[in-house]
Amino acid sequence: MRNSDEEKLRRLVSEMLEEDDDERRSVLADSVLEMDPNNGLARYAKWQSIKDEESMTDTTLLREAAALLRPDIENPDEYDGDGDMLYSIYLSILSDLASYSYLIGDRSGAFEAASEFMKLDRDGGAIGRTVYFASLAERGDFKKLLSAVEDDICETPSGEYCRAIAAFETAGSGNEAADYLANAISLDPELPYYILELRSIEEDLSDDGDDYAGEFVLIVMILSELWSETGDRLAFFSAVAFAFGYLTRRMDDSGDLTMLEQTYRDAGCLEDMREARDILDAMLAGGREQREVDDEALSMLQEAGYFGLV
Repeated sequence: MRNSDEEKLRRLVSEMLEEDDDERRSVLADSVLEMDPNNGLARYAKWQSIKDEESMTDTTLLREAAALLRPDIENPDEYDGDGDMLYSIYLSILSDLASYSYLIGDRSGAFEAASEFMKLDRDGGAIGRTVYFASLAERGDFKKLLSAVEDDICETPSGEYCRAIAAFETAGSGNEAADYLANAISLDPELPYYILELRSIEEDLSDDGDDYAGEFVLIVMILSELWSETGDRLAFFSAVAFAFGYLTRRMDDSGDLTMLEQTYRDAGCLEDMREARDILDAMLAGGREQREVDDEALSMLQEAGYFGLV
């Protein structure tokens, strides 16, 4: 390729990567591929420009992009996550490949992409981690899951939920699993109620960016499948989430509130839970932040042994 052509190609690639309009990005990607048919960045840009949700589940372009760029990722141990465009894009490709492979039922492909993602990522990418931990849970590799979450560079709700699943499946419905679950809730107190479909993602995230909303939907979808894989697992996770929701009044608008109170009455803990809730109400009325109240609610649950509900 002549120097002038190389310079033109570099300009096209740079313009393609900076373009926000899907249609224009796709046109630029086609131009790049005419000059360089094996350009992995252009193949990824083509996939990103697809508007049809059904077409996006075709992972061919993602797999091709990853294969073409992989040889250029020579020293993953030197990656620090700052300022390296190629690494950042490659991680995005792996994350997308993992999540969309998972969605279409290609669990093997999802696990392969997510495993590579985990080896490279230093920035705490949520989707790649969620797919990796969920894949280990689905495979029943609970020992590896426990150590993977423990050794991870960052703490995420998905990791803690999956660690709770691993503890539940290996040690039963005791305080160990409940404590991991409580820690997951502390990281994102609203997430359990989306997983349980008690809150609407479409209504609550309508004003957020498409990327964030799409990522959140995927995480909720994956975690929802894991929570409900067995009736016992769903009952255990729901018990802790409902108890936290009751104490912090996140369950007050639910039609299940009367049923919850009857459950707590039958368990002999309703008065204790009402007393705890009154204390939390007083904290809020006294000007304490919701985060402080949430943390106190989780501490109350742990100190009371989850009121005998788990």
